[in-house]
Amino acid sequence: MTGKGVLIVAGEVSGDIHAGNMLLELKKIRPDVEAFGVGGDRLIAAGLDTVAHTEELAHMGLVEVVRELPRIRRVMHRLVEETARRRPAVAVLVDSPDFNLRLAARLRGLGIPVVLYVSPQLWAWRRGRVRVVRRRAREVLCILPFEVDFYNEHGVPARYVGHPLVDEIARVGLLDSSITPVAGRLAILPGSRAMEVSQLLPVMVKALKRISRDVVDDAVVVEAPGMEDEIEAVLSDCLVDSRLRRARGEERRAELASSSLAWTASGTATLECALLGVPMVVGYRLRPLSAAIARMLVRVPNASLVNLIAGRTVVPELLQEDWNPEDLAVTTADLMSGGVEVQRAGLADVCSRLGGPGASRHAAEAIAEYLG
Repeated sequence: MTGKGVLIVAGEVSGDIHAGNMLLELKKIRPDVEAFGVGGDRLIAAGLDTVAHTEELAHMGLVEVVRELPRIRRVMHRLVEETARRRPAVAVLVDSPDFNLRLAARLRGLGIPVVLYVSPQLWAWRRGRVRVVRRRAREVLCILPFEVDFYNEHGVPARYVGHPLVDEIARVGLLDSSITPVAGRLAILPGSRAMEVSQLLPVMVKALKRISRDVVDDAVVVEAPGMEDEIEAVLSDCLVDSRLRRARGEERRAELASSSLAWTASGTATLECALLGVPMVVGYRLRPLSAAIARMLVRVPNASLVNLIAGRTVVPELLQEDWNPEDLAVTTADLMSGGVEVQRAGLADVCSRLGGPGASRHAAEAIAEYLG
């Protein structure tokens, strides 16, 4: 199998999606490629021979990690044994740095080139680990344009392959779409994790009550997959405004694209808003202890990816104590009264930096170079 085999390890659902799309493109370039490793539904559908399922590596907090350590070690052992037997031409390790960087050390001992796809956010915190990446990885395939300079400054070969979200937006026909925003429609994106929903959504609901119907007459909660129960728990505990409704599944992106403004958690959702041309207010709140630790460790000037890509403040950020109903309502009123068009110009700049669709194809082309 040496020369045409690929080890792929995706320890999270998002990584499984990105890697699955990459593998489909790789098979168009090299139909004879054989892939094995850790994956979920998307990678399995793309033809991955699974040594372990993504669910075997998925974990959330410190307690869960400690409890699952024996199982995680067993997966590591199986992977190393199978890699030693199959001798792939390259290993593609997707996100999940805590597991994958340890695996990379073992693969290096076997003489297997390692490529990291979807960079760990070392540029934000734990920068010391870039030395580990330099020792253990042949190169990094980046999905954020500014990551390339960071890695090159630290002596790590890196290339920008594009962001997979651009491909996703293009796939549903909403990239550069002509959807006209509905005046007075507000999209509410409270995050894709339970902690985010519990910390952000109550403030959003209370802030909506402070905004007149002349400014917002339709508000839609755009639900991230798997967050239905968490959102229901918050809304059932609040006095919900009659303007508020919910969107999920396939309708969520169309609802967002037709909104004239969004309130969104910091994260990939900010890029989704930017690609759909929706102005936004970004918020985030950690619990006090986590926030104190973050202040000591985080080394970036902004929280939102939109501002980091732009290299300046394009969208307002309300973080920690500033994330409250009063400040959110005032910031929204200020933005709606004159800042929307200025922000749209900044969002267009961000989209141009992200580039067009083709991230999965570009990543596949990079991996194909290792196959001889």
